[in-house]
Amino acid sequence: MSSGFAFHDAMCPSHDGDRRGDARVPIETDVSLESDSQFFTGLTGNLSAGGVFVATYRQLPVGCTVVMTLSLPDGELRAKGTVRWSRDTSSGAAPGVGVAFDELAPADAERIARFCELRAPLLHDSE
Repeated sequence: MSSGFAFHDAMCPSHDGDRRGDARVPIETDVSLESDSQFFTGLTGNLSAGGVFVATYRQLPVGCTVVMTLSLPDGELRAKGTVRWSRDTSSGAAPGVGVAFDELAPADAERIARFCELRAPLLHDSE
C-alpha cells in the first residue's frame, strides 16, 4: 500500500524518525480497550492497516497489550494490539494512544484495507 509518501500528521508523534508505511485515514467511531488492569472506551482518530489512534484522556503504558473492539461502517471487529505511544494533554494536541495491531483476523484485515481504500488518507509529501 505504500505510495512513496511518508504518512505523518501532527496528531501522531514520530519516534526515532520512523514513518508508517500504511495510509492512515480519518475515522471517528467508538472503540473499547481492555488491558489486564483497565477497561475503557474512547474515539478513534485515524485508522490504518497497521493500527489505530484512540483519542482518550486515559493513559496506558507503552508496550501494554490491549484487546480492542471498534466499529466500522460494516460492523464491529476485535483485535489484539500493543500500545506503541501515548500522549497526554501537555503537547497541545489531542491526548490518546497509538495502538499497533498484533492479532487481527484475515477477514477483518481485509475490511480495514477496503475501508482505508475508500477514504482519503492523512498524508503529506515527504519533502
